[in-house]
Formats: sequence, C-alpha cells, structure tokens
Amino acid sequence: MHPTGTKLHPKEFLRAALKRIIGEFGLKIGRALLHPKQLLEEAIKIGPQTIRALFLFKKPFPLIQHYRYRTSPSEKRIQLRDGKQLILSNHRLDPLVLFQVFCERVYTTDWNDVIVDVGANIGLFSLYAAFNSAQKVHAFEPNREAYNVMLENIRRNNLQTIIIPHNYAVTSRSSEVVSIPKAASPQNRISYKNVGRDQDEYELVNTISLDDIVSRENMSRVDLLKMDCEGSEYEILEGMSESTFSKINRIIVEYHDGKVGELTEKLKQHGFKLEKQSQESVTMGMLWFRR
Repeated sequence: MHPTGTKLHPKEFLRAALKRIIGEFGLKIGRALLHPKQLLEEAIKIGPQTIRALFLFKKPFPLIQHYRYRTSPSEKRIQLRDGKQLILSNHRLDPLVLFQVFCERVYTTDWNDVIVDVGANIGLFSLYAAFNSAQKVHAFEPNREAYNVMLENIRRNNLQTIIIPHNYAVTSRSSEVVSIPKAASPQNRISYKNVGRDQDEYELVNTISLDDIVSRENMSRVDLLKMDCEGSEYEILEGMSESTFSKINRIIVEYHDGKVGELTEKLKQHGFKLEKQSQESVTMGMLWFRR
C-alpha cells in the first residue's frame, strides 16, 4: 500500500521494496545486469570512464548527464563514495574536467610523486594526485575565483600539507604582470594585451617562471610536470634552463595552437621521449613525455 492509501501494482511494490533495501544505485545496477545487451550498448556509447563514475561518485547519474551534455550542476558539492568531497565552480566544463581526471585518468601519477600542476584551475588534478599518495603537489592557478575554489577543495579534504596552492601565472619570466579573465574557467588564457584595461572582465596577476618555482621551493626533483595552460606551454618551456629540465622525469601537456612538432622537438632536445599522443581537434590534444 502506498503512503497515500492507493494500492501499488506488484511490480511497483517490488521495485519500492528493493529500492529501500539496496538504494537507487543498486536498483539501476541490478536492472542493467538483467539486460546485459542493453548494458553493453550503453557502455560502448558512454565509455569506460562513465562506468567508473558509477562506482566512484555517490550520486553518479545526474553527474553523468552533466558530463555528457556539458552543463553545470546546481549542486556544486560532489561526494565520492569513500567520503571525499569535490567542489566545482559555476563553469559548465567542470564536469568534463572532473571525468577526464578521475574517470578517464588522463594524468597518471605514482606513489610519492613530487608534482608541479601548471593551470590547476579548481584543483581537480591536484586532488586526484593527493588522493593517490603524491608526496607533494605545487598547484599554480592565476584566476582568483578558481584559486579560491581550489583552496576550499584542499581544506575540505585536509590536504594542506600535500597540496601547496600558488596564485601565480606561470610564464617564462617572473615578476611581470599579466591579465586573466575574472570568471573561473578551464579555458582561461593569460594576456599581456589587457593589462590596465577592461577591469570589469579581467584581473591582474603576477607571473613566475618554472626555474624560480624549482629554486624557491628547493625542489631536487619533479616526478611529473602537468601543464594545462591554454597556449602558454610553449613560452614556459622556452624559458626553462637545462638545470630545471634535468630535474623533471615526466611531462603531460595539453597542447594548443597545433604546434605539436615544435613542442615535441623542444622536449627531445632535453632527453624526453614522446610516449603517447591524443588529438582532440586539429589544433588541440594531449602529449605524454618521459625521460
């Protein structure tokens, strides 16, 4: 009998009983297992990263929809099944980045890694690395709004001793001033042209070079340099000394502007080998390098 007094159909009664026992998630998994062909077709359609999301997130189904349709969830707090929490910004691409990092695992990490995260945004990769036993993550994000979300993510997960946040724009030279859009976005680019104007849309931020990062933090090694900085990767690498290059073991970079050959040749000169390449468009993709 339904609480309203109406009599339930036997199938509806069974479904309601099962839902109380195993929950909505268990009910959907059970339904999928009863229809393996449908499950296989859906798995092929949405990919293994979405299957991982079913077991990773506490409320996966709304999140999967936001990922698939590139929309921003109204609930910014994402709960993992192990109790950890992630906070998103208001940008519609945050679920995409979330799935790339936690489900597709585009940035692989090892135990005890020392990592420099250039273009940390709201800190999703830094969190992933810390959750997977990184020793230290230096996370650099120039946008103040995204940086503040990253601070909250660090605080909520008690990772203050692992993730060291820095509100700088990483470029080839330190102590310069560049501008960045005020709104948080995974696609923000720094600019030298908007410094001193368009103050309603842009904010100013100081720069730092990788050489100075390594020097100031007394880093004897960088197990992974991750770069997602919307075109600044070329300038950053051009400004690095051989001494800094020699301390880096792996580089994972999202390249822009189609300069794959230029970037690959630059890193080969410093002893890196291209392990893998993934092309998202004519001008953009991912590159994995290792010594």
